[in-house]
Amino acid sequence: MEQYFKRQKIWILAVAIIFSWLAAGTAKAWLVGETVVFNLDQNFDAAGRSEATATLQFVGDRAIYYVDKNWWQSLSLVDLAARKEEISKLLVEFDQIIYPRLTKAYGAEWSPGIDNELRLNILLTPLKKTAGGFFNTADEFYKKQIPRSNEREMIYLNTEYLNTPSAKVFLAHEFTHLINFYQKEKLRNSVEEIWLNEARAEYSATLCGYDSEYIGSNLERRVNDFKRNPTDSLTEWTNQTADYGVANIFMQYLAGRYGEGFLSRTMKTELVGIASVNQALTEAGSIERFNDIFINWLVATWVNDCQFGEGQKYCYLSSALINTNFQVAPQMRNWLAAGEGTEFSFSDNLKDWSGRWYEILPLGSGYNLLISFKGDSAGSFQAPILITKKDDTQALRFLKLDNAQSGSDLIFNFGSEVRSVVLMATSRVKQAGFYGSELAYNFSYTARLTSASALAASEAKVSSLPAETPPPSATVKPDWASGTLVRVRHDNKVYVINGQYRRWLQSPEIFNAYPHFNWQNILEVSQIELDFYPEVFLVRAVDDHRVYEINGDGTKHWLNMSAEQFSNSGRKWERVSVINQTERDWYRTGAEVRI
Repeated sequence: MEQYFKRQKIWILAVAIIFSWLAAGTAKAWLVGETVVFNLDQNFDAAGRSEATATLQFVGDRAIYYVDKNWWQSLSLVDLAARKEEISKLLVEFDQIIYPRLTKAYGAEWSPGIDNELRLNILLTPLKKTAGGFFNTADEFYKKQIPRSNEREMIYLNTEYLNTPSAKVFLAHEFTHLINFYQKEKLRNSVEEIWLNEARAEYSATLCGYDSEYIGSNLERRVNDFKRNPTDSLTEWTNQTADYGVANIFMQYLAGRYGEGFLSRTMKTELVGIASVNQALTEAGSIERFNDIFINWLVATWVNDCQFGEGQKYCYLSSALINTNFQVAPQMRNWLAAGEGTEFSFSDNLKDWSGRWYEILPLGSGYNLLISFKGDSAGSFQAPILITKKDDTQALRFLKLDNAQSGSDLIFNFGSEVRSVVLMATSRVKQAGFYGSELAYNFSYTARLTSASALAASEAKVSSLPAETPPPSATVKPDWASGTLVRVRHDNKVYVINGQYRRWLQSPEIFNAYPHFNWQNILEVSQIELDFYPEVFLVRAVDDHRVYEINGDGTKHWLNMSAEQFSNSGRKWERVSVINQTERDWYRTGAEVRI
């Protein structure tokens, strides 16, 4: 009798579990060949469509696969067979590699979700070539909330890349976004900052093992993206290739040092962005914080040497990113010929959580090197200095900046013992709430040869130069006519005034492209006066309607958008400078800007 009751209890428990599972969601018996009309995002669709008819073609353990009907029917028999094989492989890859690896690292997706179905929906459809795939948050809401929702846990993949290794990379990337939505928005009522959401998604390829062979990997692609524009801000997100490059590279450093569990901690908290990283560091028992990590990354990106410093913090621990594969190039490299008072000055600007690297090299010996740094008082700069001696030993120092963001340091035996000096710079004012356009902070540095043997004496020597006192009208905006050429004393950066704005002429070739410009006509002004004229970076050539954004690295980026989108983005038409075609063609072509 006792055994009977035990069997009854087991049977009742089993029935309860089954009914509980059925109530939570079902694995439906899907009918291959069924047709569904899906809403599409016109910004991603290759033909700009707002909807597409798709048929269910494949059913896996973790996902069902719809294929765009028009595209599917357009394939030849040979291509059709090839695509079927590729999708079948992708199905197995998702079930056996992507799903288990990413849910282990980041947590589960919403399942059963809004559609009360245990499997995900994946739509294979032609997208614009710049998009490997996307996840649309709108699909996670009911139509009464968002009318164009597809009411499914859904990922869109570009058929363009089905026959490439990138297909599984894009699927892993978008699945990470889907997980992020559930872990942050549904469970914790938080909205992750874009940069960290994308950084995790970028790292998904590494988690799935797709970067283990570096050549041809997504990591190699992102390394190249980063090298093309290493000064891009980590936290500002404009959806450009450079954004993905820096997000991937920074995450390679961060996750490489702190591991997969660290990533999970940043996901499974109501905190977002930098705050979530700091909390994860605390939970990991580390005394470091995001600012420390970023500075270490800044140095590691130049040095990338695990023998330098303590705890291997100045190198990438990934075998794919050994020094021979990855090391950033300087934004500026200048040589100082031996001579008392020989100096070089350079001005630049940067946004929070971006990096700069400037290399200073000797031509001769017999002097010490005085480095002076001056940053915008609204910034919060840090300026590491890496000193490399002729015996290949290295030392790292940090400029001590005062409240006015100014500081100096003296490096002895420049040229005789010291082979090179690298000045690095970053700013970290903003800690949260990052958007698509962040403030830039101006700064400048001067590298000067001196026989002085103490910093105090060097500073006195510098102060003995004629002081740059603001003119009586410093509090009143100067009235410079359009076309006026100006530069700040001790700075080689020349600007041309255009109405209420100034534009940097990045090279002598650009300057000489305008016959009416004369080097003798450059007006020396104070920094205070110059700051009355905001710097602009938007240009268009005569007889060319295309507007470009110019970067300080000599690249131009076409704003591929309508006039309405331009205005809605917050950009101002009066900030667009008209240039000649010679200058336009001088800039290298970079990635298009779409938002």
